[in-house]
Amino acid sequence: MTAPDRDAGIAVLVDGFFDNPVLAWIFEDESTRAEAIDAWFRFWLDHYGEHAVLVVEADDGAALWASPEAPGVDGESAAPLLALVQKYNGDRTGLVLGGIAAVPAPPGEHYYLNAIAARRGNRARGIGARLLEPFLARADQEEVPIYLESSNPRNLSFYRRYGFVDLGPRIDLPGDGPPLQPMGRLVSGRS
Repeated sequence: MTAPDRDAGIAVLVDGFFDNPVLAWIFEDESTRAEAIDAWFRFWLDHYGEHAVLVVEADDGAALWASPEAPGVDGESAAPLLALVQKYNGDRTGLVLGGIAAVPAPPGEHYYLNAIAARRGNRARGIGARLLEPFLARADQEEVPIYLESSNPRNLSFYRRYGFVDLGPRIDLPGDGPPLQPMGRLVSGRS
């Protein structure tokens, strides 16, 4: 992807996730939240490297996918994530990292939907569906399951319409944190 494409996609994700329950919990301070979310998505794009797929829908929506070959976060690769969380959280760093660490990684090969969002002024206009449907077809063709964590309870019915099912109980993030629901979809919507 080119730098302008990357920047455009990140700008959409920053706007779309500004009021997201989980990222608002991770980055509490509204005055630095946009900057923090920008750094968050840049970390993931850099971490996934060539295994990242960033899809931008006419500057109105964006989705960030990790291919099955994308690396997980462990050991040395966790240091930049730790520094990012610490920069924007201070005393809350341990709480936030504990919550992030409580989210289990699914076993086996899968595509991971890290993020999908429409700009705040463009929600409920079918952008999410237009971003999701081509990738579902790709995963079906390749016979690779998809995994995600729904960070907003309002979005559960959207994912269920596309064949996603809950993978275990929801995860309540510590302190006053919101719930996260791990979800998965097998080939052609079979769970």
